Amino acid sequence: MSVMAKYVRIFWPDPKDEDVSRRNAAVAAIQSWITALDDPWSAILLASALADGVADGRARDEFASEVEQAIVNAGSAAFVREDHDLEIIVVTLVSALDLIARERDASGWTAVDTLAAALWSALSFQPSVLEEPIEVLRQEVLVASRARTMRVAEQSRKRVPVPEIGPLTLPEAQPTGSRANAAYRKATEPLVKALRENAELDREELEFLWWMMEDWSEVLDGRLSDADPLVRAVVAGIDGASKLRRLPASGHRNVVLRGVPSGSPATLTALLTALGDHRATLAKSVDADCVRRSPTGFPLLAAIASGDVNRGGAEIERDAREWGARALLESGILQVAKLRGG
Repeated sequence: MSVMAKYVRIFWPDPKDEDVSRRNAAVAAIQSWITALDDPWSAILLASALADGVADGRARDEFASEVEQAIVNAGSAAFVREDHDLEIIVVTLVSALDLIARERDASGWTAVDTLAAALWSALSFQPSVLEEPIEVLRQEVLVASRARTMRVAEQSRKRVPVPEIGPLTLPEAQPTGSRANAAYRKATEPLVKALRENAELDREELEFLWWMMEDWSEVLDGRLSDADPLVRAVVAGIDGASKLRRLPASGHRNVVLRGVPSGSPATLTALLTALGDHRATLAKSVDADCVRRSPTGFPLLAAIASGDVNRGGAEIERDAREWGARALLESGILQVAKLRGG
């Protein structure tokens, strides 16, 4: 199947079959690079750079050099980065879209999962872009990223079946004591792994439910249910995410937004004003160094940490429930990235 056939006309009015084939080959190379990213922050920074590129049309260093080399290696020896920002951005977006839209073939957390979550956060905060073909592609990436992230959040909470202890096999070449220990570890490893994963999920559920029943916020030094809807939604989103060990699922969002009425539309500036002195207290619970690395991926948390609202999308009014859902999403991504070694 030709991945680029649908999108190549965004930067080539009259493409030839050979041109499309070469860009398809480049996409395959770019996807290999993306899937090989070995820490969450590499994927988060890539998502932020892509979103920035979509917004202003400039390809960022975080991906431009890799994409340029992939295109050259795919048979376009004369290709250079200069004056080809649009093509580089589109090819990278299509590479990401194709990966994100695929069914997951791994049970663990992957670079593509991180990329999808960060793209959902970054692209959903942006205003629409004026160029229709780019906006259509941006929306496709946004929808696919949101769908994958929600799917991962649900799938990652499925309990693992606990297997029986496997057979004990004692290699003759090892001393008896070490043979027995090694054989026992090998036989019990799947069982112990399943028990640990299930226990982690149980612990997450209990901590989150206890937090919900308490209805108390250290930031507010009071009951969440007594706070202004805007303040309550954002504080609950950040507090709730801190209890999670996986990305927040729809059930967590429903709990966080329980009792928060629709309405109370506010821009980012108005939201920080509504938070008042609570912003400084909230900022202490946000890893400022991390969100400073990716203000596009964490626009709300970055604004809370710094007080700076100078970013695309800040002027859009969003109601209290949307701000609360965003606080939960951004804080959840940050929480998982740190737990996964980022």
